[in-house]
Amino acid sequence: MKTNPSFRIFKPSTLVSLGIAIAAALVTQPVRATAIQTLVITEFSSTSLTALLNGTTLLPVTPNGADNWFITLTGVSGLPGVSSSTGDWLEPDAAGFLNTVIVDPTVFPNQLQVESDRGPGFTNGLADGTPDTTDFFLNGSQLSVTFNDKGDVATAPDTGSTLGLLSLSVVALLGATRLRFLQLAA
Repeated sequence: MKTNPSFRIFKPSTLVSLGIAIAAALVTQPVRATAIQTLVITEFSSTSLTALLNGTTLLPVTPNGADNWFITLTGVSGLPGVSSSTGDWLEPDAAGFLNTVIVDPTVFPNQLQVESDRGPGFTNGLADGTPDTTDFFLNGSQLSVTFNDKGDVATAPDTGSTLGLLSLSVVALLGATRLRFLQLAA
């Protein structure tokens, strides 16, 4: 019986050779020398901000007026060495406003400057809570910076109106049960 030449690739010897070639290509790929470092900045109000490096190191934050802070990098292993850059995140509840992280080692050595609620008039920036993995580098390695603005989240309704609505619903429920009781008695 003759075999079709186009099906020769499915012979066991061909498949083994192909598998070895693919495995060799995967093994010889370059490996990243260091893990990507992370910096998560969280604003809780116009006077409260935290900065967490690599999920474990809480960095010192110094207020510099309302919606303005300095994050100090001294004392952290391997720092300073942050490259000059700026990252912008859109305010979650204020169109045209930004949260900005500024890195300028010549003006602010060993520090990051954070400015919140900058605007109006800005239209470009990342969404709140989105990691910026392209603009920041730490000692030559990529630094993923995320800005979370918790200060602009919607607030819960006041308890005065909540209590009034609850009372109104209880009265309506009692009225409905009395009406049903009267209908059953008739």
